[in-house]
Amino acid sequence: MANKTELAAQYVAKFPSISKSSIAAKLFNDYPTLYKNQEDARSFVRNATGSLHCSRGDKKYIYTNTIAHTPDLPPSKLKNREFVDLPISSNNILWLSDIHIPNQDNDAIKLALDYGKKNKINCIVLGGDILDNTPFTSHDAPPPSADDVREFFEYTEIFFSHLRTLFPKAHIVWIEGNHDNWYVRYLMKKAPMLFNDEYFRLPQRLNLKKYNIDFYEQHIVIKAGKLHMLHGHTIVKGVFAPVNAARGVFMRAKSSMIIGHVHSTSSHSESNIAEDEIACWSVGCLCTLAPDYSPHGTKHNLGFANILVEENGNFEVLNKRIINGKVY
Repeated sequence: MANKTELAAQYVAKFPSISKSSIAAKLFNDYPTLYKNQEDARSFVRNATGSLHCSRGDKKYIYTNTIAHTPDLPPSKLKNREFVDLPISSNNILWLSDIHIPNQDNDAIKLALDYGKKNKINCIVLGGDILDNTPFTSHDAPPPSADDVREFFEYTEIFFSHLRTLFPKAHIVWIEGNHDNWYVRYLMKKAPMLFNDEYFRLPQRLNLKKYNIDFYEQHIVIKAGKLHMLHGHTIVKGVFAPVNAARGVFMRAKSSMIIGHVHSTSSHSESNIAEDEIACWSVGCLCTLAPDYSPHGTKHNLGFANILVEENGNFEVLNKRIINGKVY
């Protein structure tokens, strides 16, 4: 049988029109005992396409907590925590999350993008819930119209096209949020025959390869230097966030982290016994402040973030609020 490198090259040649993450998913699905996990397969796919690179020193771009293989035990499907380091060149980051297309606030998005242009960002992290995806929700909701699903995807592509026009050279990363994941769950429950067909997965359905956007599933932790990044639904559990969402993140993560998900701006910092400061942030949203599930809530606010990363991994988070059409 071919080795991991040869298989990755074969699959890249066989599926030239789908994204690297989807090729990796298929590789791992077809050869679960050969590759440690999907990210292991993805690293070989990236190598086969010439896009594997290192971010700092000899640390690989994609890595995972691993356990040595023990030959006398049965094959294990143990899943380990997985991390992705942004390359060191992605050191001026614009964080945009909770856009919830088609319920986005276009004025707020324009302010955030104008800020990014003015401050010469070189990386955009889409921190999850880019789509609202109401047609695929398992919660009570009016039945979707015949055009809803098509429009959701078309509007999202319009947004991606606009991003690429404004930032043609920026590294763009999309972290899967819970609303983004509704589509995956819908396929699993309602259309299992389509679930493993790459064409129907979100990266292909939205032509992410065309817009050069890297998509990472919800279990993967993105790192910008020493700062961890997640959408937040796997950290802040339940519908309602704690009084200070950032403190809730700190209590669970015990590491510096930034999230979206809660649609509110907050921060929290503490030091450990070694006097290392740990800081966490939640970022405001770029969508309606009166969603159907909370039409009269007052905790949500508009916002985005700018993250500056030094070569040694230290970072600064500028957690911006949008109030009355101005950025603060």
